Amino acid sequence: MVIPMPAIGALDGQPSEYALSRRSWVKCVLLLQSLLCVARLVVFLDIFGSYMMGFMLVLGYLGIREDIRVDLLCAWGMVCLMIGTQDAVLFIHSLVNPNFPLSSPQSSTEATIQIVVFFSMVGVTLLGVPLAWWLFQDWVAREPPPRPGHRGQRRARLDHAGVDEFRYTEHSGTADVAVPFTAFIGQARRLS
Repeated sequence: MVIPMPAIGALDGQPSEYALSRRSWVKCVLLLQSLLCVARLVVFLDIFGSYMMGFMLVLGYLGIREDIRVDLLCAWGMVCLMIGTQDAVLFIHSLVNPNFPLSSPQSSTEATIQIVVFFSMVGVTLLGVPLAWWLFQDWVAREPPPRPGHRGQRRARLDHAGVDEFRYTEHSGTADVAVPFTAFIGQARRLS
């Protein structure tokens, strides 16, 4: 695993009280991102950038639509990180490069509006990253709810004491039996 992010659909169960309390913050950030997406299209005529922000917004709105879906909000946070980083580099490039549209000799009012909109886009887009991270950390810290009728093994919780140690729960009928799991600790043989 390169990026510690859950697979879409892997984080099921009821949202925690913390996640529900952060719903209004996520809605506020999504509203600001929506307004800046429209401003990006109107002020800069940036169709591709607006399309990418629209994709980001769809992930965010789907994450809070019914219940808090932490998996979709984690994906929203990752897309916020990618788009925000790209926009930050583009913003720095536009301030340094004299041939770029933000640095061109225009009327001062128009240039100021463009700089404020661009800077706002970077800041508001990057606001989604810590929100998604905090929601993911809240999900990891809580014990997942039992899934009725599910057989086999499932990850019960992350053991924070060691990186390679997980605790699995086997569902056999009505009783849950904890089975410890550790990574391979034996010795390997060299091939000659």
